[in-house]
Amino acid sequence: MRKNIAVSLLSVSPESATGSFVYIKNLLDSLFALDTDSFYFLILDNANRTYFINRFKDYPNVKYYTVSIRRDLLLNPIRVLLKLWARVKKDYRRRESITRGEAQYFLGKNKIDMVFFPSGTIYPAGLKNVKMVTTVFDLQHEYFPNNFSSAYLARRKTDSAYAANNSDRIIAISEFTKRSIVEKYGINPDKATVIYLAPQKETANHFSSLSLPDNFIFYPAAIWPHKNHRILIEAMHVLRLKFPDLHLVFTGVIKNKKLKEELHTLAVVYGLTDRVHFLGFVLDKDMPSIYKQAKALVYPSSFEGFGIPLVEAFKFGTPVIAADNSSIGEVVGDAGILFETGDLEMLTKNIERILSDDLLRDDLIKRGTERAKDFSWDASARKTLDVFNNLC
Repeated sequence: MRKNIAVSLLSVSPESATGSFVYIKNLLDSLFALDTDSFYFLILDNANRTYFINRFKDYPNVKYYTVSIRRDLLLNPIRVLLKLWARVKKDYRRRESITRGEAQYFLGKNKIDMVFFPSGTIYPAGLKNVKMVTTVFDLQHEYFPNNFSSAYLARRKTDSAYAANNSDRIIAISEFTKRSIVEKYGINPDKATVIYLAPQKETANHFSSLSLPDNFIFYPAAIWPHKNHRILIEAMHVLRLKFPDLHLVFTGVIKNKKLKEELHTLAVVYGLTDRVHFLGFVLDKDMPSIYKQAKALVYPSSFEGFGIPLVEAFKFGTPVIAADNSSIGEVVGDAGILFETGDLEMLTKNIERILSDDLLRDDLIKRGTERAKDFSWDASARKTLDVFNNLC
């Protein structure tokens, strides 16, 4: 049955390199290709408008609506003044209220059956007379509140509770995330459906110009305290004599500049500055090359809603060592080596095993290749569409 589905991308930035953005762009690609019977209306702002229009321009079932002061100059000058005043006053809730009125009118005019919020947040809040589906990635703020400023923590708690309690259906990206939502917000478990994420799609015939060491272990993760980058530098210190040519490559955006400085200082203290490499943000098209050349993906994070790098490593034939917590064991299964979170001795022993035992490496690569078959964006899109169809 033909449906009109709005997708709110007002809380999304193409400049973000987080797993949520990887999810949004890849899922929507597969969803638009799969569900050609429905019309999808993307609600955008000026900052992300060009990116998404260019990305989805080949789908005839996708339309666009831009929430924009520039657009309002022609159509609603009074709203321009209201938005500008709210911006000057830094009144977040007032700005949301104005956007809500605009969005509510748009939904009614276009007879929208449901709104999909793939970014984990219902924005704008307070919409009426429409079904809502929200994807929830994790409740990091409930487990690691110190990662956030007091103001942002309060806002994140409010927004997450609102999404949990006001969505008609919730998509959780792992069983761990679903359990967290049920336990923290008391929702009915039947309201949440687990739909896994999948690896990045490889760009055909792309040659990466990245300069990489010959022998390295790899950790792609934004620099947050709970990602535990420090323990990998400590492991390198322990292994430095036995493996004098071993390097460590980090990729990922810097979420905490102070922590990045502390990690660099630690590498200096250990005399590892020439063997610990911070590449920062790396383009999607260059990532497969890193995976394929790495001796192992070593993933010491103490918290994940899912962990896309784990399944990317499986896809690209990289052995996996990972801390056993949150969703990580669920995603890895028996396809990688799990160690107790924060256990430096266990971690270093497992890195040594990977580097020294070719039979173990080959076995892990084989198991990872099989495990990778359990994750695809097409499968995620089909399950997401089932959620939509069962709702309206």
